[in-house]
Amino acid sequence: TLLAERGLYGLSMKVIAQTAEFAAWTIYCYFDNKDALLHELHKYILTEAAHTIFNGWQEQQSPKQKYDLLWQNAYQAVLKNPQRLTVIDMLYFTPDQHHQEIVCLDEDVFCPLVNFYQQGIDEGRFNNWEVPALITLSFDSAINLAKKVLKNKIIPDQMLLNRVRDASWSIIQKQ
Repeated sequence: TLLAERGLYGLSMKVIAQTAEFAAWTIYCYFDNKDALLHELHKYILTEAAHTIFNGWQEQQSPKQKYDLLWQNAYQAVLKNPQRLTVIDMLYFTPDQHHQEIVCLDEDVFCPLVNFYQQGIDEGRFNNWEVPALITLSFDSAINLAKKVLKNKIIPDQMLLNRVRDASWSIIQKQ
């Protein structure tokens, strides 16, 4: 919450300690500095985001059922915690001395997602594009629609959600 509200440069260990109502030195028992704390936060958020996206995922589901679930989970995740999206964007562009560790964690926690798209490509269901491009076409529609809802630019109903989700599904399909 503090990071989303104040940004990277407005966040200090002192502010964190005051908000948490404990002494600043307590933070230093766990983190060497603000960068170390932000690194651990980044790891936590990536792991939490993956759990959120894959909630309800079952291997026996059809590809369309999996896609619908993933899309809906992404949409709901933004609605439930819009600050997380702000923080993810901030942390993504923050210089991090542990960048490779974050890349490996990202690949690990989202491996089922990448495998889902790669399998669709291999089986000829999905366009033979780079997997990140397919993911962008899929999830950006869910994320941006949720942002519009949060800004009261659109009032969705289930029919609209289904149409947007199905349109994004259609776009990634091999014609």
